[in-house]
Amino acid sequence: MIYEYWQHRVTAAVCAVKLVDGRVVAAVDLPPREVDFGLLEHLPYRAAEAASIEKQRGDFRRIDGRRVA
Repeated sequence: MIYEYWQHRVTAAVCAVKLVDGRVVAAVDLPPREVDFGLLEHLPYRAAEAASIEKQRGDFRRIDGRRVA
């Protein structure tokens, strides 16, 4: 599993995603100020969020967790 933070290109909303074989299997929205790589694996991910994020994948960019633009 891979855990990443993604930011929506238009709204700047942030979500944490859990990926398996390159596909989003779970996600959780969170405020940009809460981006912290130390917490990434421990967030309350929900599988129900995965389908909409995967469908809109091109609307997001991966962020590094140290800075949210």
